[in-house]
Amino acid sequence: MFEACCSRTRLLKTAWTVLLPLFLVSCGPGRGTVDGKITVDGKPVTGGRVFFRSADGKAAMAYISSEGNYHAIDVPTGQMKVNVTPPTRLEIEKARRTGKGKKPNAPETPEAPDLPPGTSSVFIPQKYQDPESSGLTCAVKSGTNTFDIEMTSK
Repeated sequence: MFEACCSRTRLLKTAWTVLLPLFLVSCGPGRGTVDGKITVDGKPVTGGRVFFRSADGKAAMAYISSEGNYHAIDVPTGQMKVNVTPPTRLEIEKARRTGKGKKPNAPETPEAPDLPPGTSSVFIPQKYQDPESSGLTCAVKSGTNTFDIEMTSK
């Protein structure tokens, strides 16, 4: 019986040694969610990604829906540089295979000259694809945040 008691005590000490540091780490700086709509010249961006980057290298990413909306979760709090990237070739091909893009014989949209025919997307200007040149910043607070991104092609 004495051995069982010692085993429980040792188990509890080990558990506290492992769990306490994990608990303290999770009590660090807050995180938030960011929701918004992304447009170019008033037209919704219909695919791609939006990135949030802090000065100390922390980052978060969200996919852009076909309506131009995004929902980023677990975004570090503080001032963030933001950039928007177009869908990858793989994402474009997947959309084409699943029928989420235009019909294959539909004309290419003039706003998206770098995308293959049959895709439906608004072109994302090059300057917004780089966090250093985008000029987009967002102050993220704990909880829910809203940040609509209105880009221009000029």
